[in-house]
Amino acid sequence: MTSAPDALYPGSSNPYHALLAQAQTQRRLLSVHWEVTQRCNERCRHCYLTVLPPQRRPDDELTTAEGLALIDQMAAMGVLHLSLSGGEFFVRRDWHELAAAAHAHRFVLRIFTNGLAITPAKAAQLAALQPYAVEISLYGADAATHDAVTQTPGAFARTCRAFALLADHGVRTVLKTPLMTCNIEQFDALRDLAAALGAHFRYDLTLTPRRNGDPTPLRYALRYTDLVRHYRRTLTSAPGLPGAGCRLCNLGRNALAIAPNGDVHPCLELPIVVGNVRAAPLRTIWETAPAWTSLLALDADALPTCRACPLGALCGRCHGAARHETGDWRTPATAHCMRALALRQASIDRAFITAEMLPLTAHLAALKQRLEAQDAGEYEPARLDQ
Repeated sequence: MTSAPDALYPGSSNPYHALLAQAQTQRRLLSVHWEVTQRCNERCRHCYLTVLPPQRRPDDELTTAEGLALIDQMAAMGVLHLSLSGGEFFVRRDWHELAAAAHAHRFVLRIFTNGLAITPAKAAQLAALQPYAVEISLYGADAATHDAVTQTPGAFARTCRAFALLADHGVRTVLKTPLMTCNIEQFDALRDLAAALGAHFRYDLTLTPRRNGDPTPLRYALRYTDLVRHYRRTLTSAPGLPGAGCRLCNLGRNALAIAPNGDVHPCLELPIVVGNVRAAPLRTIWETAPAWTSLLALDADALPTCRACPLGALCGRCHGAARHETGDWRTPATAHCMRALALRQASIDRAFITAEMLPLTAHLAALKQRLEAQDAGEYEPARLDQ
């Protein structure tokens, strides 16, 4: 279960830690992720969104005036972190107005982009806005892989150029990569490329279906054996061995997500609608929307399988992933159970732990057997040229 705030930062004099502790006890909104558009200039095969062409602006996309008013509302509520993404953020012609308003309110600002639209002029504008980071997606260590994933010829060169332009202007960048069957063997090369580009490297091991339920992105997801092999190579010590029970996210406690049309969601991975900023102020939605009651009650006791799981601290359980898979956010999500099993197996293989230190429940033992049987059968990763 999630620790109490004073347990997270016992005796800490760090003002930021104190703010987080206060946010936990007072249910204060600290972080907002706003997807400003569903339009994009790439067509990534694994994307969880059903993106629209750059020129096709939906009728329901928030206008500039509505966006600026929304940013003012966030500031009035004391929001600290704001992430602006898409689709592709720079598809919006008013991107600078939105980012400048966020800068004026002194948010810790992150901008998510594929980098294709970054020019010397835009890099200079971004530098003047002093974002905490510009996070750029790169899907391969070479043009063949990246361009095949994005289905956009020349994207790799333009994305790498964006890193260079931002570095020249002193903008902190993050190179983000979801690891997939098509790029897992490039892990070291991707990490080296990030260093060469002057970027921090961050990667994810999990893909999700599209929000409309389309499972196509899962064709590129890593298998159990891929994960075990990855952890064998990257683990440097034993995982933590806490008591049984899963870790819970802070769903509904200090963060939310906003869609291009103003719909408010508990998070990106759980896109149920709790309100819309066109129908009510953001503060009203945060303080009074009926949906929060059931979400805030979603503690470990409400999770019959996960609440006593011995691998709970290894899985990074996500209610949204469970809902995507089964329709019920109280169930386990196979992707996260698989990750926990792979981390356990790699730790055993590296002699960091013994099997007895992290025993398997019947649920996990059955899943492990099924995953190993699947991987032992005929398997060919989804091809990017199809």
